[in-house]
Amino acid sequence: MITFEIDEPTPSLNKLLRGHWSKNHKLRSKWSWLVRAGLSNANYFARPQLQKAKITIERYGSRVLDTDNCRGGTKYLTDSLVQHGILLNDTPAVIGEPVIFQMVGKERKTVVRIEVVK
Repeated sequence: MITFEIDEPTPSLNKLLRGHWSKNHKLRSKWSWLVRAGLSNANYFARPQLQKAKITIERYGSRVLDTDNCRGGTKYLTDSLVQHGILLNDTPAVIGEPVIFQMVGKERKTVVRIEVVK
C-alpha cells in the first residue's frame, strides 16, 4: 500500500470550472508538485505504474463539499498520479471509483491511500 499526505485539501470542482485557463494550468502544475512532494516525504520513490488499484482519498477541510464538487476536485490529484508513474492511467478500468471521505475541522490536508488490486 502507498500512503502519503498533501498539505492542503483538494479544491472544489467549482474552483476548477470557474477558473481562467491560465489559473487552471497553474493549479494543475501545483498539484503535480504537491503529489511529488507527498510521495517524496513518504519516502516513496518507486514508479510501479499500477494496472489495477483502489484509491482512497481523505479530504480534511473547513467545510463539507457536495458530492460532485468533492469528486471533481480530485481530478488534478489523480492526473498527477498518472503523470508521476504511479498509475497506468486513471480510467475506471484501472482505479474503479475512488473512495472519498471528507473531514471537517482545523486540519487542512489530503491523505491518499493506493492499494494494489490483483
